Amino acid sequence: MLTKDRLIRLCQARDQLRDVGHAELSIAEVAKAAAMSRFHFIRQFKAVFGESPSRFRTRSRLDRAKHLLVLGEDSVTDICMAVGFSSLGSFSALFACRFGQSPSMYRNRLTGSVKKLTPDCMALLRGSWESDSQFSRSQDAPV
Repeated sequence: MLTKDRLIRLCQARDQLRDVGHAELSIAEVAKAAAMSRFHFIRQFKAVFGESPSRFRTRSRLDRAKHLLVLGEDSVTDICMAVGFSSLGSFSALFACRFGQSPSMYRNRLTGSVKKLTPDCMALLRGSWESDSQFSRSQDAPV
């Protein structure tokens, strides 16, 4: 039976698994912090969140990497290390398996389209703004 206290500890454990800001904790250490045996923790975590702690951690890291690839200027290697992977090769292979393209291709596809569209959008907006202000000035000008 899942008690309120145990659910709170599982949620705290999930937050620890998601956080990559400090040294990586093993599943056994996270389970110990949640006051459960490693095997019981894995079973309870999967029952509550629908995936194993390891799979959750990997998914969280890959999601964070996607975010950093689009918004950041860091290299793929730096992002790989920042989200907790120690091997660029395994990170790239896992990323490609999950998202259907390498991290570099993902970044180029998204940031390339954003960079390409931004100037056109700004030009359209600027053109619209200038034509509106010229139109209103020509009507308001004294004759």
